[in-house]
Amino acid sequence: MAAAPARVSLLVLLMLVPSRSWSWDLVLLHTNDVHARVEESDLYSGKCVSGGCFAGVARRSTMIQRIRSSHGNVLLLDAGDQFQGSVWFSFYKGAEAAHFMNKLRYDAMAIGNHEFDNGVDGLMAPFMEDVRFAVLSANIRPDETLAATFGASCLPYKIFTVGGEKVGVVGYTSQETPALSRPGPHLKFEDEVTSLQLQVDKLQTMGVNKIVALGHSGFLVDQDIARKVRGVDVVVGGHTNTFLFTGTPPSNEIPAGPYPFMVESDDGRQVPVVQAYAYGKYLGYLKVTFDPEGNVVSSTGNPILLNSSIPQDPDVLAEVEEWKKNLANYSSQLVGKTLVFLDGTNPMCRFGECNLGNLICDAMVNNYIGSSVKNVWNLVGAAIINGGGIRSSIDERHGNGSISTEQLMAVLPFGGTFDLVQLRGSTLKKVFEFSVRRYGQGSGEFLQVSGFQVQFDVSKPPGSRLRSLHILCTSCRVPRYRPVEDAEVYTVAVPDYLVSGGDGYAVIADEMIKHNSGETLGGAGSGGISRTFTTGLLPSQETWTFPSCPATSASAGWFFRPWKDGSASTARLPDRDAAQHWCYWDHWCCCGPSEGGVDNSARRCDVQ
Repeated sequence: MAAAPARVSLLVLLMLVPSRSWSWDLVLLHTNDVHARVEESDLYSGKCVSGGCFAGVARRSTMIQRIRSSHGNVLLLDAGDQFQGSVWFSFYKGAEAAHFMNKLRYDAMAIGNHEFDNGVDGLMAPFMEDVRFAVLSANIRPDETLAATFGASCLPYKIFTVGGEKVGVVGYTSQETPALSRPGPHLKFEDEVTSLQLQVDKLQTMGVNKIVALGHSGFLVDQDIARKVRGVDVVVGGHTNTFLFTGTPPSNEIPAGPYPFMVESDDGRQVPVVQAYAYGKYLGYLKVTFDPEGNVVSSTGNPILLNSSIPQDPDVLAEVEEWKKNLANYSSQLVGKTLVFLDGTNPMCRFGECNLGNLICDAMVNNYIGSSVKNVWNLVGAAIINGGGIRSSIDERHGNGSISTEQLMAVLPFGGTFDLVQLRGSTLKKVFEFSVRRYGQGSGEFLQVSGFQVQFDVSKPPGSRLRSLHILCTSCRVPRYRPVEDAEVYTVAVPDYLVSGGDGYAVIADEMIKHNSGETLGGAGSGGISRTFTTGLLPSQETWTFPSCPATSASAGWFFRPWKDGSASTARLPDRDAAQHWCYWDHWCCCGPSEGGVDNSARRCDVQ
């Protein structure tokens, strides 16, 4: 009888010892680089005007609710850049992001570089003061000017209690943000790895052994963090719009690697790294299993494509429609028409020449045609824009190719001006060399051009990749490309963002000889966006009446050239096919088919 209590005590002790087979699951739902895509969008994350739509906060809400109802331990995270990229941000300035992120009950968000596009004040008032979730960054250090405002609102980390377990989420932001946005002089962006290690060490001393790094510095930095920061179990990233997927991709994005992307840390652990592409097209889903010591046992999942098979949450959709009423003028105002797909996707505009980049730069040059300058055919013959400044595509199949102000603002959402700068040839060569210093990483400094012929050899090391550079001459009766000479001075149209050193182009600001501000490039409320961008677009009307167009068929050889003041020139020219293209401003156009003896339509011909 005396032995019984001992057996009972031993049993109790055994029950108190944790089993080595114990495990705990955490589901991380994540988004990054949503860029103000509140409504559903098309395949290329542009405006969706017909069936087969993707993304949108209402569709994302449905999937989040499904997963929350079927999984016990869930955190919803965003890795930054909710701001900028559509008419929603241009009008609401971030209030829309705060509202709908609150509605979907996000748990935490890392600050992205574009959150500073309207300065610190533009981040605080419409967004950080209204959100009901943690806004994180461990490597942004405010000075005394912002310590009581931004410093009190932006936390280095947040500890969540999920299913009885503590999970630490620590944030980080690209150290390049001062070159990419407008954070101002009172914030210092420190090294991500060093800053994170300090906060992770602090979390571990508080007994937190499950730690997620959530941030916005790009896929290569994400991997560096996984490799070097001791104690980080998972890295959830953004900034480079990286698409990771295991298996057959469900849409048109090409995976940069498997999901999750496993990185071996310097202390021998396997650390999962994830991103979920961009624009809310996917909802990242990562299931992580931990052992009793907080080590990752397994990590599985994939981004979930939010296509039309997933219904939109009716309550959230009703709010979207209500907020959308203030944007009606932008979507109804047509400014042009395209017959081809205008490709503004990252894989095109950040890795090579894209036709939308061509159009924008051509329009920048064409804007100055007709300027009264002696001995030159135009004030400027060349233009550049950073590929990262082009934020959306335009699909010619939607709306019969019609283009609205809303779509143009999605393409060029940042505002600013395109300026005329004078640069020596030696500086231009440095500019183009800089353009490909990180080629292959998807960074935004890769240049789109007009009036330049460039050859690169990206197999060479950075700093020696430019093989040849030619520019279209202006002081010539017949424009032709000539080699750029180091000592020559050239005039180039450049976005003011690059003039001020944006995307790292300090060489332009440091070495330019002369600078003249120009027309508005884009953004909300800018009259210049239509004048500039649509210089090279087709008129929004499909048929126009021109009194000066002779009442003859095109085969009779009559052509006219419409001018922007409403007048037109006429001429008898060799026949051309009148059915090829719609008519452009300032080009010779065929008189269209006659109806009742009167020509009332026009198409462009191959006559210069």
